[in-house]
Amino acid sequence: MSIKAEYRDGVFTPLQEVKEPTPGEVYEVFSEGELQRLAADVPWLRVSERSFEFWENEEDDVYDSL
Repeated sequence: MSIKAEYRDGVFTPLQEVKEPTPGEVYEVFSEGELQRLAADVPWLRVSERSFEFWENEEDDVYDSL
């Protein structure tokens, strides 16, 4: 889930409807700058995923559910 929230007087207030919120669950709010930094890291993550491709084989499937 991704929503915008406003911070005022020590409280974050959602600026749009939160669909199916779970009582007691903790939600993390990111600023626009943080989201941009996270998005910038995605290409690096995709590149690094290739270095683990050797683990994708039938013999190791038993470990996928651990």
